[in-house]
Amino acid sequence: MANIKYSLVIPVYNLANYIERTLGSICDNDLTQTEIILINDGSNDGSWPILRKFVADKEHADIAAIQLLKQENSGVSAARNVGLESAKGEYVIFFDGDDLCDGSMFDRLNAGADGSDMIIWRFYTDDNGEKKISQPEFEQSSYSGSEFMKSLLRAENRIRIGSFAVRRQMVEEHELRFTEGCAICEDVEFMYKAVLCAERVKTCNDAWYTYVKREGSAINTFDLRRFEAPYAIERVYRYAVEETDIDDEYILDSLRYGMYITHCMYSFDSYCKGLKDKKDAKEFLEAYKTEFPDIEKKIEAAKKHMKYKPTVFSGKRLWLFLMSRRLYVMSRIRKLQPDR
Repeated sequence: MANIKYSLVIPVYNLANYIERTLGSICDNDLTQTEIILINDGSNDGSWPILRKFVADKEHADIAAIQLLKQENSGVSAARNVGLESAKGEYVIFFDGDDLCDGSMFDRLNAGADGSDMIIWRFYTDDNGEKKISQPEFEQSSYSGSEFMKSLLRAENRIRIGSFAVRRQMVEEHELRFTEGCAICEDVEFMYKAVLCAERVKTCNDAWYTYVKREGSAINTFDLRRFEAPYAIERVYRYAVEETDIDDEYILDSLRYGMYITHCMYSFDSYCKGLKDKKDAKEFLEAYKTEFPDIEKKIEAAKKHMKYKPTVFSGKRLWLFLMSRRLYVMSRIRKLQPDR
């Protein structure tokens, strides 16, 4: 088997309209040191025949290896874990099956890999054809894991699936896996845990990945699954306390309170986009209070104990959220749907 430097893990669930374009963008690269691991997560839309054809067509291509795996529909976290457990490369990269890869990505990675625990690069966001860079230039070319974690918590830097490579040995040493059954923020949870474990993080100012916003994806689905996000952040905090030796007050307080509140607000904001009027808002708030009393308790605790406030939202907006979730929802409806 060819020397494998990178394992590229791609879960696929009902992406027949997108996966060929994604794979085409990946194959514009030099893949002689890269294996592609495709996991069909119980697709029922024709994705499986497309994946089989891709593997057959690339049988003699200059790709280090291709693995095509299949499972009953179990969710993106389970699919990524299957891919991770099958990976043979020094580094693992996770892609979504509807996003795009720059044609110079692996050439540049091959030239710059130096044994860092993580390599992180910039990325674009494509929102209905409007493509924007989603990460300012990194101020440093190398960080410790705790330094980079602080930069994430301060919203100075960003990371997402498709914009990092993680050293597989570190993943195995720390038994890092995606939390199965979690449909929202499972990627943030894994990435933050990896950063917390990393001794050295290398950054690259090239943008090699394009995140394509798509209707129907989990992140754009308006249901109570959105509130899985705060639980994911809570698990990151517990991991930092129980599984690492990090004792930095800023990191721990920000994860326990500030970042927790940030993702509560993200959850409310995402859900508010799908509300039509005050009646919808009332029904949503009643369901939220019934389903998530523990989140309410933690928000109240954050109001009393949070030392380092989130930097993503304005102070006025944060104050309104902490004062009253009902008033916050009503204000977001007026802002997002001014004619309703």
